[in-house]
Amino acid sequence: MHRILLAAALVAPVAIWAGPAVRAAEATQTELMQAAEMLGKGYDDNYNGKNAAGMAALYAPDGELVSATAIIRGTDNLKTYYQSRFDAGAGNHLTKITEVHAQGDGGFGVGQVSATIPTPDGGRRDIKGNLVTIYQHSADGWHLALVIASIPPPPPK
Repeated sequence: MHRILLAAALVAPVAIWAGPAVRAAEATQTELMQAAEMLGKGYDDNYNGKNAAGMAALYAPDGELVSATAIIRGTDNLKTYYQSRFDAGAGNHLTKITEVHAQGDGGFGVGQVSATIPTPDGGRRDIKGNLVTIYQHSADGWHLALVIASIPPPPPK
């Protein structure tokens, strides 16, 4: 009996110390940059291909996009949002992630974005701005947890 208790006493601290190994592995800067570039390319390809389902699939199931006019949450709402953008003529999307910062099993990145978007009068305008993206890694791979683009307003007429 004493041997069992001694073995348990010796194993318990190791099991507790090794506990974080059960969670997803922590991301490295290199892994995160590769994931950010892959997701950025997927974003550009799906946006320019007007693939709303493909856009929504880049996000985590509860992922969010913060646009200038709304906060869009979840796969179905993201799909509807992107389809409406594509129907209105949005395109020519380009993402450039310039830096990433790994945190736990995910992290965040910053960079630039450009696209052609519809205007209220039915025209189009080219936009350029900054981008912050939070990345999430899960059992099924890397996803966008949050995307925030900061786009300057159009110049006054």
